[in-house]
Amino acid sequence: MMASSSSSSSSSSPSPISSGDQHTKDSIQPPSAPQTTISDLKDSTISPDLWYRIHVLIFDLCNFSKSASRDRLESVIDPSYIGKPHFSPEEAEKIKGTVIGTGGRTFSQAMEEGLNERLERRSKKRIESGDFRVCAAHDLAPLMGRALGIDLKQMKMDKQFAKLVEENGINLNGRTWGGLKKKTFAPRRKK
Repeated sequence: MMASSSSSSSSSSPSPISSGDQHTKDSIQPPSAPQTTISDLKDSTISPDLWYRIHVLIFDLCNFSKSASRDRLESVIDPSYIGKPHFSPEEAEKIKGTVIGTGGRTFSQAMEEGLNERLERRSKKRIESGDFRVCAAHDLAPLMGRALGIDLKQMKMDKQFAKLVEENGINLNGRTWGGLKKKTFAPRRKK
């Protein structure tokens, strides 16, 4: 009898069971956490020196030949390189989940897509040599820099940043860092 009464009801009005299910689903789902943006990484809300340490990681990837950089990188156990010693587990999760660009893509997704593209383009060359390794300086650093809006050429030219990393490593030890030296477009002096 219950089935005949529900089948005779108008199809435009929802059944009480389905609307109750919908209400239950909505009330069970936790509110979504705010998404991390590149601006969040730059300011000190997550950590006062997180943006500096992100730069140190990219610096290390570009300078593997330097013993301090190599030592830090050789102690990383996360396959994405986003982890200790450069970042705490909480910071690493924030970085990996950072939304970049307007499409809602995360940092981790951008890294994965970028590495896959690079490996596909070079697969023919790699088959000949048998070397399928990822290069920190030529693969990871440019992808990370592009995803986070960090100019690697600017980093390479910023001698003050290189000196700060050489003197302090990952920790600023109370020093402040205002970011990479800005590009100047002033004409060069002729000798």
